Amino acid sequence: MSRSATRDLIIEKVKKVREKHKNMGSRVMYHYLNIKELGINKFEKIISTSGFGVKTRKKRIKTTDGIYEDWDKNLINGKVLNDINQVIAGDITYLILKDKNYYIFTLKDMYSKRIIGLYGSDNMMAANALKTLKQAIKLRGNNISKCIHHTDAGSQYKSRVYKNALKKNKMEMSIAENCLQNGMAEQLNGVLKNDYLEGQVKNVRDLNRQLLKLKNLLNNERPVKELGYRTPIEFENWLKVTAIKPEIRLYDFTDDREGTLKRHKQQKKFSKTN
Repeated sequence: MSRSATRDLIIEKVKKVREKHKNMGSRVMYHYLNIKELGINKFEKIISTSGFGVKTRKKRIKTTDGIYEDWDKNLINGKVLNDINQVIAGDITYLILKDKNYYIFTLKDMYSKRIIGLYGSDNMMAANALKTLKQAIKLRGNNISKCIHHTDAGSQYKSRVYKNALKKNKMEMSIAENCLQNGMAEQLNGVLKNDYLEGQVKNVRDLNRQLLKLKNLLNNERPVKELGYRTPIEFENWLKVTAIKPEIRLYDFTDDREGTLKRHKQQKKFSKTN
């Protein structure tokens, strides 16, 4: 096949991907399409020169607020994961439309990056967060026992009904002090709202229909760099047959606090001596 014909074939494939994945990165797309005709650098050049690159834009991500209390603890700082069902991350985010606001409740496995709970509503009641948790419990079954449930300090997660559901399933509650400490859930918010949910939403039923479609799309079709460019489902299936499961270490924000405190002390000492 000539270079020109190869380029045309690649562009046609990219066009089809862009219909579903408007902001998929070129390297992820290369693995998504399983390109064999040329190397990744040439593929990226074709995308760039043909106008199919991802356009950088300011993203509006509005998330819910919570109140972090003294007894709240972040249990995942520096935690090493080597399997699914060890930590799941959740959040609630706004979907702001012209005529109405909606709320999206999420839960995601931090090891496999699989979305295991996703639900939309027109209110922020704890019952909606509970519906999302029940999706995760139904999917994972007894394997979710002893799993750490990590979210922000939203009142929905601290409600009696939600805490009882966690206790019943022997799950531990971990609370992030700020949005940075719940980065994986925040990142999912951005992907859902900025990359996919840009169309019209007729009602709550329609929103959940779209969310179900997106959950299947992201879990089954979109490769993830951190998973060796496997999809979350492919990665979980691979875990069942591999002899050695890779370890990932979650970021330890206590190191940040210690480092910041140390720098402040050094600066104060320097100011006194000069």
